[in-house]
Parts: sequence; structure tokens; C-alpha cells
Amino acid sequence: MTKLAEHFTATLGAKITPQKVNRVLESLGWITRSPYESGGWVSTKAGQRNGASDHEASNGAPFVKYDETVLKQRALQGALSELAVPTQPAKAPELTELMETDGCHCSCGKCSILGKTQKYKTRDGHYVRSRGEAMIDNFLYSTRVPHAYELEVHLTGDKAMTPDFCCLTPKGNVYIEFWGMEGQPDYDKSMEYKKKLYEEFDLELIDVSPANLDDLDAYLSRKLAQHGVRTAY
Repeated sequence: MTKLAEHFTATLGAKITPQKVNRVLESLGWITRSPYESGGWVSTKAGQRNGASDHEASNGAPFVKYDETVLKQRALQGALSELAVPTQPAKAPELTELMETDGCHCSCGKCSILGKTQKYKTRDGHYVRSRGEAMIDNFLYSTRVPHAYELEVHLTGDKAMTPDFCCLTPKGNVYIEFWGMEGQPDYDKSMEYKKKLYEEFDLELIDVSPANLDDLDAYLSRKLAQHGVRTAY
């Protein structure tokens, strides 16, 4: 990550450390912490699509290298550009910090605007579109799962999508979608297209339907447990 940090320090005109690069890459879902005691980082499928490869240091700690194509990835450029400009109200999405302060924890910086049209306010200050989304957000907050609401995910080139929730887990980013209007033709088409994107880009998806709301805490606990998240449920 040192060379990446040096490159973006030079191009952005601001100090970018390897630690900051790692945090941004983790928030993008391109790397995740090694599950072993040796520490270090390992690449995800998303990271490998963006030029990542796994290596091992002399002390046995895993680390990730990227080829030069990563320098052209707009998602990385955008996140580090925001990080390099302190006057920006929205900073790069560092999901590990979302639970550390009171008020809104959304890393996208949109909640003050969204709140004018979205009537459901959650315990951590997010404004969401439906009762189902509010229940999901409140569960994530109460179980201290770092998360962001409607954080844009860059897939490749100009292709991007906006999941309902992005969660940081021990096994990498997991996305939650609440399909609250299933059964309406236009909505169903959009839902199917979005599901195909999750499958195409190997993103971990948890589907939530209105039928799941009756036992939402238990349902999400079971699903998140598959990604290393422990809750009290």
C-alpha cells in the first residue's frame, strides 16, 4: 500500500498514508482483515477484479498488492479525493468509525438532504424510506454492526448501484436489501436487475422481505452470523 499512498499523495497534493489507503480499500470491500492470528489483509473477489493479488510477508503475515490498473479506478480515486479535502462535508466511507459518535452515522453525507423527503428517522439519525428499512437500521445500530445507508457502490467503469445498507463484517462487506414493494411490475424489474448485479459482481447480499419483519432480529442474526457477526439474538 506504500506505493499507492505515495502515488495519491503526489497526485492529490495531500498526505495519504498507507493506513488511510487500507481503510478506504476495506470500505470499498476490496480487502478484508485476515482471519488468522498473523494479522494482515487478504483480497476479496471485488478486489481481485480490480487488480488485487495475495502475498505473504517473511513473518507470515498476508498482504495485498495491486497492479497499475487500480490507479484508474474511479471508486478509489473518488474516495481518496474526498479524504484529501478536509473542507468536504462528506468524507471517504470508513465504516469502522460509524458507531463511535452520536447522531447520524451515514458516511455518504446525504442524510441532511434525504431527511426532507424520507419520513422515518432511525435511532442513529439516518432518514430512511420505509418502516422496514427503519427496523433494519435500528437492528444494526442496537447490535453495533457498522453500517451505512444508501452508500453508492462502484462496480466497474461507470457502472454503480446503491444498496439499502452496506455492513462491515469480519468477512468483508455485506449488503442488505429490503424488497418492500415486491409484486409491482416496475419494482420487480428493478429488483431483478439489481439482484443480477449482486450475482455478477460476487457481492454478498442479504434479502429482506416484508414477511421477515415479524422475526427480523432473529432472521438478521442468523444471516449475519454466516459472515462472522455475533449478536445477542
